[in-house]
Amino acid sequence: MNCLTCFLGGSSPTGFRTHFDEMINDTRYYTYIIKGGPGTGKSSLMKRLAEAFPDEDKEIYHCSSDPDSLDAVVFLKHKVIFVDGTAPHCFDPEYPGAVQQILNLGEFWDARRLKKNKEGVMSTTADYLQHHARCRRYITALSEVTGDTAQIGRSALSEEKLDGFVNRLAKKILPRRSSAEEGKLQYRQLSAITPRGYHTYIPEGYTAYLLSDRLYAGSERFLRRLADIACKKGYTVSVSVCTLHNTEKFEHILIPELKLAFLTSNPINELTLPEKQIINFRRFYDKKTVSAKKLRIRFNEAAAKNLLDEAVSSLVNAKSEHDKLEQYFIDAVDFDGVNRLCYSLISQIKAE
Repeated sequence: MNCLTCFLGGSSPTGFRTHFDEMINDTRYYTYIIKGGPGTGKSSLMKRLAEAFPDEDKEIYHCSSDPDSLDAVVFLKHKVIFVDGTAPHCFDPEYPGAVQQILNLGEFWDARRLKKNKEGVMSTTADYLQHHARCRRYITALSEVTGDTAQIGRSALSEEKLDGFVNRLAKKILPRRSSAEEGKLQYRQLSAITPRGYHTYIPEGYTAYLLSDRLYAGSERFLRRLADIACKKGYTVSVSVCTLHNTEKFEHILIPELKLAFLTSNPINELTLPEKQIINFRRFYDKKTVSAKKLRIRFNEAAAKNLLDEAVSSLVNAKSEHDKLEQYFIDAVDFDGVNRLCYSLISQIKAE
């Protein structure tokens, strides 16, 4: 059984970013979009569904605001998706009934109890949203300083030298396939900012290459070019972007068929792996250009670390408010009804 663990998306300067709508729009899958307030059992429902099919290949999507909670589960054999469709990742059916269906957990709450706690629900929600707004402001500032460092990197990068290296590596690790059909890019979010810091899920069973790059530009170009070559050779490439930049930048890529992972280590994620093949990107930058800007680079790194710490602190406070909000709903939900729904869904999937 293969199981990929990732995030549904992540916080960015413009709010929550995700590519999961591409999964929902894939008509080969039937998607259940779960609606309901915090604490109504959406995550628990998906955990129980995942446990009910222990031997099936699946993808487990965690919530970046609370990594202990699930935002989605994808069953690859049965071609079934369950996803939390509430804010900040609101999804709605494009082909209702035929391809997607709403599961409304609001059917199991006692609205009278929630109405009695109206003021508490509203004030707690407001505080929760304010902390997320504060987090976005820090991420916006962080994106500016990392963008400045990336600009230095681009000005110092020897593109010809890097491209030659990518081409040679691709010939070595990407066997030519007999099929002429071109592969495709798909998005799987391995990294995100969370209340526990910037976290990366390391795929199990993969041979990992660690791209050590303090200036961002070289590793991003490497990943884009390698992904392009792999797709042209017929491989599907899973891309994980860093949502903390103004524009999405490739941070990691996976080539699932070959069990290859290329994971970036940079000043944001400070990623380390116990066993890895390291590609140090200093060799691809002009030393004089980088040396002339070293004080600016150091300042940017220190500023980015402080801003990231403040953004994480904001998420910690947001989670605290979310936990309070959940309690209002937990006290008002008929979880026996949710459990019956879960059993019904398991039976439906097994019958198909």
